[in-house]
Amino acid sequence: MTEDKLFLTYNQQMKKLRNDKHIYCKGSSHKKILVRAGYFNIVNGYKTPFVSGQDSNGNHIYISGTSISQLHAVKQFDNQLRSFLLRYITQVEEEARTLTGYKFDECNENGKIPWYDTNAYSPNKSLQEKMSVISKAYNELSKSQLDYVKFYMDNHKQIPTWIMIKVVNFSTFIDIIQCSPTDVSHSLCHLYGLEDEQGRANVKLLIGSLHWMRKIRNACAHNERVYCLSRKSSSKNRTGRILEKYFSLLSSGYSRNLDQKIFDLIVYFKYYLPKSEYKQFVSELKNMLSNLESQIHPHAFEYIRAQIGIRDLSDLDKLIAIPKDDIEYNKFDK
Repeated sequence: MTEDKLFLTYNQQMKKLRNDKHIYCKGSSHKKILVRAGYFNIVNGYKTPFVSGQDSNGNHIYISGTSISQLHAVKQFDNQLRSFLLRYITQVEEEARTLTGYKFDECNENGKIPWYDTNAYSPNKSLQEKMSVISKAYNELSKSQLDYVKFYMDNHKQIPTWIMIKVVNFSTFIDIIQCSPTDVSHSLCHLYGLEDEQGRANVKLLIGSLHWMRKIRNACAHNERVYCLSRKSSSKNRTGRILEKYFSLLSSGYSRNLDQKIFDLIVYFKYYLPKSEYKQFVSELKNMLSNLESQIHPHAFEYIRAQIGIRDLSDLDKLIAIPKDDIEYNKFDK
């Protein structure tokens, strides 16, 4: 077993950080950080922003003055970012599910055509596509342990649309939108302003933004690092940045780099959140970033900012300032 794989006491871990990595780690407060977070979680997880190069043996060289406290500050920021994003994503997800269920039934003779009938879905979709999404929904409902699902299973002849939409996985929910009558996706697009320059529903932006929310939500739920989360652009898999109107109003760098990052979600929330809530969202994010900036080396902070996908912090204020009609929920009916 190599030396770096051997069991080390916390005091030995602290010595290793000081002597081998030149990361300042000394005293009871630093030992407490290691005990509570764990060496792997804090060092291997959050050392990258502080790496300034490599020595002749290929070992990392860290920014002078790097301490375990600074690595811990990045970890705390990531923890806070995770819960912060999850709070807003679940809010948007719940709202989108509720609106989709309403519009789905409205488009199907006010619910007379049930969701498990292929006639409830778009005539432009193949029978196989419709059967696939219905089958997935049935399968996920049958595995649900939720009390209200069991109640309907035991006391009623069918599960209503609103329960199905609420219970299915996020990915299945997105598939349902794609298979639903066109008016379902178009109504969501027009409500949230997800439109092209001609005012037509931008379904690609709707589906793409929801998929990116889903990916970030899953990362948050599984306690993964989120500040550096990204998805490489791929024409084959149709992934990457969706060049919508707000990106075009920021610097050209956003249009050149097609990889999706956390910043893309920040932009998508401009559509999905009412203006006052979006302003609050950005304000909270700016405070988190400002707090982190005050605790770590400037080069480390710039690395994290870039990993989030923010080219300049002033772009957050620009996003707020871009004019946008507020969401008119009262006009969602036909």
